[in-house]
Amino acid sequence: MHLTETDFLFALNHPLRRQALRLILEKGPLCVCHLTERLGSSQPALSRQMGILRERGLVESLREGHWIYYDLSQSLPGWAREILKTLPQAIPESSDRSFHSEKNLCPTRDPLRLLFLCTQNACRSQIASGWARALGGSRVEVRSAGILPHPEGVNPLAVSVMLGKGIDLSGQPSTALDASLLQWANLVLTVCGEADESCPALPPGVRKEHWPIADPDRIRGSSREIFQAFIRTRDEIENRVRDLFRRLALPEIPLPRKTTP
Repeated sequence: MHLTETDFLFALNHPLRRQALRLILEKGPLCVCHLTERLGSSQPALSRQMGILRERGLVESLREGHWIYYDLSQSLPGWAREILKTLPQAIPESSDRSFHSEKNLCPTRDPLRLLFLCTQNACRSQIASGWARALGGSRVEVRSAGILPHPEGVNPLAVSVMLGKGIDLSGQPSTALDASLLQWANLVLTVCGEADESCPALPPGVRKEHWPIADPDRIRGSSREIFQAFIRTRDEIENRVRDLFRRLALPEIPLPRKTTP
């Protein structure tokens, strides 16, 4: 939908719509419960005004469990975003110190419990769990395990390439898969063929998804070629985790910028 200046000015003409837009610009995407709490509005009143903003093409909505999250429309023009930045803050900084995007989870919704499995729990499942924790924050609980865990823990090259993205895997042990982990999980993700074939029967209600990811530790070549293989694996797993969160309608936590490979 093409946003016209008339639609945009109409949106800013209502104080609740104006404050909601500014708050989403600052903190979004935000759940209905957080918008009502922060803006001091009732949920029916807020939902009515957000429906108007959605119809006019200023915001997009997505469902996560029983809750609706709102974010600025991806097609919102740059000029409209610049005007929103000139509006007064929806919540003064001094009164909002405890609020952070990582905590934008409705307290009535339990975190999603993800279990990543591979053969040795030394590389691919460790990288996947690192990405899921970093991108999911408090929306997810994450564990990883191996069918035959490696006695030395995480592969040093896996630690190195993840540090390049600001994610520290050092010191994490390789954990053996057991029944309690399968009972704990909501979703089991196997990241190698051996783990997929050897995965025990899952308890009722626990889902499984397989990601066929090649083992970078089996690459033969120069040190640089092996390191590049680990980087490719790291980046492939990042894309898969981001895709999983999109499919599950889980908003991601922004990561700090890193300049290292």
